[in-house]
Amino acid sequence: MKEVTTNKLRIGTLRVAMAFVAASLFSLLLGDVFSSQADEEREERNEGAVYVLTNKAEGNTVVAFHRSHDGSLTRIQEASTGGLGSGPGELPPGFPPGPGPNPLDSQDALVLTRDGRFLLAVNSKSNDVSVFSVTERGLRLVDKVPSGGDFPVSIAHHNNLIYVLNEGESPDTFVGAVPNMTGFFLDFEGRLHRIPRSTRITGKPDSGPSQIVFTPDGEKLIITEMFTNLISEFGVSEFGLTTNKITFPANNRTPLAVSFGRHHLVAITEGNDSGHRTGVPNGATLSTYRLTDEDTLEPVSKAAAINKTGSCWVRFSPDGRFAFTGDTGSGTVSSFSVSRGGELTLLGAADTGGVASVPIDLDITPDGKFLYVLASFSGAVEGFRIEKDGSLKLVANAGGLPITIQGIVAR
Repeated sequence: MKEVTTNKLRIGTLRVAMAFVAASLFSLLLGDVFSSQADEEREERNEGAVYVLTNKAEGNTVVAFHRSHDGSLTRIQEASTGGLGSGPGELPPGFPPGPGPNPLDSQDALVLTRDGRFLLAVNSKSNDVSVFSVTERGLRLVDKVPSGGDFPVSIAHHNNLIYVLNEGESPDTFVGAVPNMTGFFLDFEGRLHRIPRSTRITGKPDSGPSQIVFTPDGEKLIITEMFTNLISEFGVSEFGLTTNKITFPANNRTPLAVSFGRHHLVAITEGNDSGHRTGVPNGATLSTYRLTDEDTLEPVSKAAAINKTGSCWVRFSPDGRFAFTGDTGSGTVSSFSVSRGGELTLLGAADTGGVASVPIDLDITPDGKFLYVLASFSGAVEGFRIEKDGSLKLVANAGGLPITIQGIVAR
């Protein structure tokens, strides 16, 4: 009886997968036509957009900004996700009691699909995920589904395969909640369909998972855990289910964000917290790894010093020549040059408004010209032009956002 039930589940998963393979191919073909036309028009004007997740507890929203050719931002829309954000986090020890920024401690709480057609957002308080259609007239909510667990913090996407990381609890609480991940297929209309048997525990209780991300080929998922200092790698089958798990120790404490560069290069930040939300002064580091054919992460630059505090977010420039970190405790964005072999060289840092700005999540435009970072405690988006030498020049400041912001997409 158990074998029959298992076979039925496998057949069900196979049917769902086959149906969505067909839908995905149609979606990719149709989406590529529309997105390429829109991209060509934007490229001619050298314009784009920046999206920010407000994460408000009373009603989560996404704020859309028009990006001009010079990098400046104009607020144009605030669209409801239909769900609830987490609200503010806690201030680090040493500060007076009160609400603080960085409530999710995660990267990729807001993601854009490769074809640019859909924007996905986590609703951590209501435990669901929202999907927006990105149109010439703005964002349009098309779906909202349960995330498959409690307190979703990060979304991974590869073509039409989506995985959501559920932390199980706020990173400010430790009640023994178990984190998990759940897979979905995204159809050509932007609706999410849960994959049978895809929900899986990702780590120990209170492990504090921060990001889930696909490798560029979509064959593996990587998850970081802040409070266990571990990095996990899961295989992904052709039907969208996760398979074997391999775990690696981080090169320093508090691994949080992951970014992929050229030549199978992976960068992972290490905030090096000495206590909850308390980083070792100027002790944050950044490591690079080579993703090998043997499914291992081979260290290249091990715990390279950033000389800043609480550097927990990272992005590569599209050409892979530079890497940038959001230095939460120092109020800066640091720049690294990246050699072809993956070695890091610290170049310098740009001010985001002082220590009280608390920069967190960041993203880079597809053309590699501009970087945008959330100055969370300031309630603003800071925009920088990326110079040829990797240095940053401030070109935009768009305020009026709540301190709960987490999740940013630049296009």
